[in-house]
Amino acid sequence: MVTRSYRAFRALAVASLFFAVPSTAQDDITPFWRAVDSLNLGNAINDLYTDLTLLDTIKLAGETFPITWKSSDTLFLTHSGRINGRFVGENKEVTLTATVHDGMSQKKQDVKFKVSIHGYEPYSNYLFAYFPANNNENIYYALSNDGYNFTAMNNGNRVVAADSVSVKKGLRDPHVLRAPDGWFYMVNTDMKSAEGWASNRGMVLMRSRDLISWEHSTVHFPDKYKGKNFANVTRVWAPETFWDDTYDNGDGTKGRPLVYFSLLTNDGTISYDKVFFAYANKNFTDLEGEPQHFFDRGKSTIDMDIVYNPVDGKYHAFYKNEGDGGICKVTANTLMPRSGAATGSQWSKPSKALQQTTEAVEGAGVFKLINQNVWVLMYDCYNNGHYQFTTSTDLENFKFVQDTKTSGAFTPRHGTVLPITAEETAKLMKAFPTKDFEPRVIDIPDSIGVCDGKKVVAPCSGTKIIPYVKVGDGEWNETTDLSVKKGASVTIGPHPWDGKIWSWAGPDGFKSTDREITLKNVDGDNSGYYTVTYTNETGCKSYKKIKMVVDDPDKPFVDTTTIDTGTTAIGRDYRNARNGMRLNRKPVYFDLLGNRLPGKPRNSVYVER
Repeated sequence: MVTRSYRAFRALAVASLFFAVPSTAQDDITPFWRAVDSLNLGNAINDLYTDLTLLDTIKLAGETFPITWKSSDTLFLTHSGRINGRFVGENKEVTLTATVHDGMSQKKQDVKFKVSIHGYEPYSNYLFAYFPANNNENIYYALSNDGYNFTAMNNGNRVVAADSVSVKKGLRDPHVLRAPDGWFYMVNTDMKSAEGWASNRGMVLMRSRDLISWEHSTVHFPDKYKGKNFANVTRVWAPETFWDDTYDNGDGTKGRPLVYFSLLTNDGTISYDKVFFAYANKNFTDLEGEPQHFFDRGKSTIDMDIVYNPVDGKYHAFYKNEGDGGICKVTANTLMPRSGAATGSQWSKPSKALQQTTEAVEGAGVFKLINQNVWVLMYDCYNNGHYQFTTSTDLENFKFVQDTKTSGAFTPRHGTVLPITAEETAKLMKAFPTKDFEPRVIDIPDSIGVCDGKKVVAPCSGTKIIPYVKVGDGEWNETTDLSVKKGASVTIGPHPWDGKIWSWAGPDGFKSTDREITLKNVDGDNSGYYTVTYTNETGCKSYKKIKMVVDDPDKPFVDTTTIDTGTTAIGRDYRNARNGMRLNRKPVYFDLLGNRLPGKPRNSVYVER
């Protein structure tokens, strides 16, 4: 039983500096309370993706203090720190209590941690929305399974025609936001570069429910802000949106897209590109009020992209140092400055350059990989014909992943990558045919219960395995049941082809860690079930069995796989065999209806004892 709180003991420690304290109280302060004070689970619990590793003991000053753990909701988090369940699309907060024990004095102290379990993200693929060239300022789409390698959609044709929605007949720098209100919001630079880099006068606002059909409106600054300095803009570059969930709509609801962009005027009032913001109106057809100063580094600042990281609780704003080259970022604890503070004062000092190349870069875009605490920073190496992709787990330290060549139908110059569901991918591919792309499908995990009227699912879900098989030089076929002649060559190449970890087990001791396996000159020893295990990037496993029967009279195939007949009762012997009970010392055979047969007749099923 705890007789004094930790805070009380710390107060006693301070008090002991001024007057005498009984020796027992002084003894209580250390080392036990220092052990309690040292217990920390780090920032990962603010947005937990993976299981926790919990200490059993703390050793301090030569003493060992045991620790026991208790979760407030084991449907989501077990007492051992293992994630048991997740909500879909939203986090769940669980209290994890550590009790530190002192075996010598029987003291114990609870330390409570609020653990926010990351919600399962129901996405399978990535959509890249971009414009492809200065002489082709329209909106294009591309798809990816891994976030690094993309295939152009719509047979390489545009998906939004600039001349149908914009004033300048040109759309550049599309940014797409998936918002909590069910809409996708897209903003674009309204500009035709053939008219010069100072020809931009506004932006195009678009919204959609399905990424296919878009409503659109234009914001033309010379008309909207007539008589004010904002009417004199020569650049309203690279607008983006961020969902501000604190915005009060005045109708009892909260949340509105905040639109931010770089402004430059020709009247001297905005003498270099500075980042401004304005909130969109409720229907996303216009901006409300005048633009407000948001950030600048003292010199031209463009292409800002803001993301929020729940792990550190900060807003991270990436931007291009126009004129100086390179991509830096600033961070803030709040999206807006504190009351009465100067505009832009919420942001930190700029970071060092973050690009992992000495090439000229621009158009930075940041997105998170599906169901992983891994962020991608991408940028256009516009003089060298490729996009570069880097990753980070903390948005501070980035490492190079790959250069993705931009050629043919896929030549992004500036755009956005966002995760999409398998259903959204299928609808997009129906609307915009996409050759040579096989979309990955990640199913939502099975339900394990209900909490607060919402479904709770298992921690993760394996990637669907598509079993492709070919015999000799023949065509690939999708099958899990294959019959071949003795001496044939068989290749099994399951998809996803860009998978992470593969593992095979099969007849005659067969094992492999390759995705694609080839069995040459097969005979009866090769007959049986080949089981492949695929571990995706989130650590979840999926399985597929492929049956191959080789027509070899010298080594006929005997199927030793147990028949799963569901719950139908077809006789005690068969049920017992199904359940793995030993019937006798000899093999037992059944017909396909489950009736026990004597001997070893043809067309029978062998149940292994």
